[in-house]
Amino acid sequence: MSLLHTVGITVGCVLALAPALLPSVPPSRRWPHVVMASGMAAGHLGGLFLPVAVLALLTAGWLCGSPSRRAEAGHHIQDFVIMPILLVLTASDDAAVANIPSGGHAHGGGAPATLALIIGLAWTCARLIRILPNQGMPRRRIGQELCAAGMAASMAFMTALGL
Repeated sequence: MSLLHTVGITVGCVLALAPALLPSVPPSRRWPHVVMASGMAAGHLGGLFLPVAVLALLTAGWLCGSPSRRAEAGHHIQDFVIMPILLVLTASDDAAVANIPSGGHAHGGGAPATLALIIGLAWTCARLIRILPNQGMPRRRIGQELCAAGMAASMAFMTALGL
């Protein structure tokens, strides 16, 4: 399980970071991907890293929503909102609510993790569905949607491992 979990985290972080590593991407469009990859990695460490990751992701989403940044990075707003929700839900579990220690692992279980799995799967499907009817969609936009779908799928996969 631990190996699968590590692979899931690695794949999710690579998918989040991949667009920032492309030489054709202008520097002003790289920062959201770096924040997503860092937030995903830090959130999975648990402990104090989780609230820091959630705060960083929500702040990045807020910055993407500003009028000056909306044109270049506004398509990431949904990702920056859904990722912290999934991180918090997967870190929560029924034992934590009952004040039973979870052993320090970043993923909980129970109803919150099940809800996170449903949200992660719905997020993945929503991103993939956006591509299907738009055959004339620009190649850059298809890459953005596939990147977001891959991150969502990796988070759903890691949530499933935690159940």
